[in-house]
Amino acid sequence: MHLFEPDTTNTSNGARPLVFYVIITCVLFLITFFSFPSKAITMMSGELDKHLKSYNYGTKADDRWVMPSAHEQKVFEKMFDAFYQQNWPLAEEYAQQIDYLVIQFSDVDTGNTYYLLQEKNQLPSADFKGGGTYVLNPNGLNAVLQAPHPKRDSFTGTQSIDAFLHTQSKLLMLAGTRRDSSHDISECTGTNYSASDVAHQTESYFQVAHEQASNYDDETVFIQYHGFGSTTRAKLQSQCGTDNDLMLNLSEGVRYATNDNEHSIMQLLRKNVEAGGKIKACVYGNDTKSLGGTWNVQGRHSNGSVDSCHKSAAASAKRFIHLEQSYGVRKYHRDAMAEHLKQALNQYFQ
Repeated sequence: MHLFEPDTTNTSNGARPLVFYVIITCVLFLITFFSFPSKAITMMSGELDKHLKSYNYGTKADDRWVMPSAHEQKVFEKMFDAFYQQNWPLAEEYAQQIDYLVIQFSDVDTGNTYYLLQEKNQLPSADFKGGGTYVLNPNGLNAVLQAPHPKRDSFTGTQSIDAFLHTQSKLLMLAGTRRDSSHDISECTGTNYSASDVAHQTESYFQVAHEQASNYDDETVFIQYHGFGSTTRAKLQSQCGTDNDLMLNLSEGVRYATNDNEHSIMQLLRKNVEAGGKIKACVYGNDTKSLGGTWNVQGRHSNGSVDSCHKSAAASAKRFIHLEQSYGVRKYHRDAMAEHLKQALNQYFQ
């Protein structure tokens, strides 16, 4: 006979005491918590245009652009897909794998909230890779503005940023370095394009982002900013029959003439520019035969090329504008061009 009943870990009904389950629950929670990376996005506030215009693109032949591996491109694709669909935690999870940041930016000028994909390491960091910056306006018009040569084609970086904010388009794409950063040559069509020239390079984050945005919605239109110098201007003036130093060469990236009266984003932009009375808007295939962007790999993809790196598209999908501009337009008439584009986009999507 026992004077005292022996201690037991069971309650009278055979269940374990509550404290046991509390401990187990806490342990499982901690294991779960520390098994997953942090997915908190970066929060910023200020003037978005100044933030974007402060980027350092490096110098000519500095070899700071790094071609991403196939694995890195795949991770970037998954990150961009989540980003474009506004799944910020998932985008951040992939971003951590390739040293990108997902940023929520409150712009004090417009009062709008934008989202950025931006490299974690900026120049002069040794870990900088030149992958580019991508800015999403969740409530924007279904248009993507691109600056593949933000420094080498003078003022096009600044121009694309201002136009993006003025038109309230959906996406802005800025290349990460100068087009002439690399000594290596791109394997895509042509023999004079640097590997870092993302308009002629399919193995780049810029191309991955373009393909994702293009494939996501067949109604999305793309405006890609470029510039030409005085020698090319003289050739285009002769072809287009104008002596106006303020001129554009508009192209859909195909080698044939287009209908001046069709309801396309290119023709609407041309009409709005011409109505302004200051800038001559020429159309490749109709008015000119040079500088048509038929080797542009982003245009090739959106126009359905079977091999964007090596083959021009056979026909236009009416979604992509290769916008070439004289120096005077880029330097002195950026605001006017932004307004012309805004009117064209509003007319196109109405």
